[in-house]
Formats: sequence, structure tokens, C-alpha cells
Amino acid sequence: MGDFLGCATMAPTKVLVVDDEPGLVSLLKMWLESDGYEVHTAADGREALRQFFEHRPALSVTDLRMPDMDGFELITRIREVSEGGVLVLSALDAEDQMVRGLELGADEYLVKPMTRRVFLANVRALLRRIAPQQDDPGTYSDRFLTLNHHTHEAQVRGQPIHLRPTEFRLIAYLAQNRGRVISHQELLDGVWGNQGGSLYSLKWYISSLREKIEAPPAKPRLIVNVPRVGYRYSPEGPDSGLERQATAP
Repeated sequence: MGDFLGCATMAPTKVLVVDDEPGLVSLLKMWLESDGYEVHTAADGREALRQFFEHRPALSVTDLRMPDMDGFELITRIREVSEGGVLVLSALDAEDQMVRGLELGADEYLVKPMTRRVFLANVRALLRRIAPQQDDPGTYSDRFLTLNHHTHEAQVRGQPIHLRPTEFRLIAYLAQNRGRVISHQELLDGVWGNQGGSLYSLKWYISSLREKIEAPPAKPRLIVNVPRVGYRYSPEGPDSGLERQATAP
């Protein structure tokens, strides 16, 4: 059974599958339904938007190359109205395509073909990352950053900023362990789960966070890179003597 289905009275988690290959759509639908999800499908971006507004899925799984409205535009339109999960599933494996999909708002990128086990592991991991956490501590605040774990709202120097679910979980994990060097693997385990992330994803999200909270992003002072080890969140800055030279991820 899929995540969030431990109680018999809870409705199944909704997943939207978008692809113009009917055979693949049927296969993914079968995999997801066998894992306990409620699945809705669309063959192109325009139909996907209609399905999205009608069913409000927790996760959208989309191809990129589709007629009428492609996956890139669909991701953009979804991100205008929702923080729900977006998983790209595409045969396009060039780095620039992956970067573009992530920059537009996708949470993860899988390259076709993939096995049932890998696909469902990524679905479960992504849904865990975006699910409300019952043990959230409430709020976090330092002289630069304020996080509300209940509403997933964030402020930098008193100004509200927009964070994707994964960005929020990443900066929250770093802030919770502020001042300590956190290894790449610990961040992957703590933010993505055991099977859901990659070093490439981690570096991309660190870069994205720096664009939003660092001034200037090219010279990061809050999220510090420790080469070949991991990252440290250092809100104390130069006043504490803890600041050290930061390098790009």
C-alpha cells in the first residue's frame, strides 16, 4: 500500500500521470494502483491541467516531450498555483534538460526506462518529503532566517521568500544543525530519504537556496561548502569567528 494509507478511513493519495505514450501510462497506472494510489491520467499538458484542477493530486508525474503543451510549460503552470510534488519522467537525459526541469519547479527527475521498484521508491520518497510532519518543532529563527514549520513559510531578513517543499526541508535540516558540518549522505538521508535523492539533486537545491537567501549568491556566507565532505549552515557569520571561505557546490 502507498504512503499515508495506514488508516482505513483515509482517502488514497492522488497521483496524476501525464504522458503521450498510452502503453506507458497504462503501465504506470497499474504500478501505482497496485501500491494503493488513486491515479488520474492525461495525454498532454492541457488535459493534465484540467485533471490537476479537478482532482488536486498530491503528486504529478509528467513527461517533457508532448504535443500541444509540453512538460516544461505544464510544470510552470502547476508551480503558479501549487506546491504539490512534481516528478519528471523523461527519455531526455541531457544535463541542460534536467536543469531546466528542476529550475522550473520539478522536485525530482527520472530518466526512462526505469524499473517498477525504482519508480515506486521515488514516488514514495517524494511524497514523504512533501507530507506535513507531525513532529515539526513549530518555528525557527535567527538573525537572517525565520521558518514556520506548520505553514512552510519562510522569511530572509524579514522579507518573505518562496521555497519549494524540498528547499524548505533542506534549509530546515541545515538550520536545525546550524554550525555543524553535515555530510552529503546525511543530508540525502535526512531530506530525501534513503532512496529518493542524488548528489546532483543536493547540489542543485543548495544552489537554488543560495539564490534566495545569500547576498550575493556567488559568495555564500550562510550555507558554507566543506569540500568533499558536506555543508554547514552558519548564521553567526563573521561576528562569531566561525565564518570560513565558501566555495560553490
